[in-house]
Amino acid sequence: MSSMTNQEKDQEVLKITGALDALGTLREALSQWVGEAQNDLERAALDNVLAHVIAMEIEYERRKGELDGASKA
Repeated sequence: MSSMTNQEKDQEVLKITGALDALGTLREALSQWVGEAQNDLERAALDNVLAHVIAMEIEYERRKGELDGASKA
């Protein structure tokens, strides 16, 4: 990441921020669908997808933190 210019880092942060917004919206919808699931099988499938979305959010937050830290260095 050290080879990125500040402008490239800023652009990447903006992309990640947009992705986090989209993932947050998706997470909210999935959470609602889990609550509305008709049976255990459906609920388990939605829980798995929700867990994946949450894992993606965590990874994007980590990347954003790295970029923010690199911008300040």
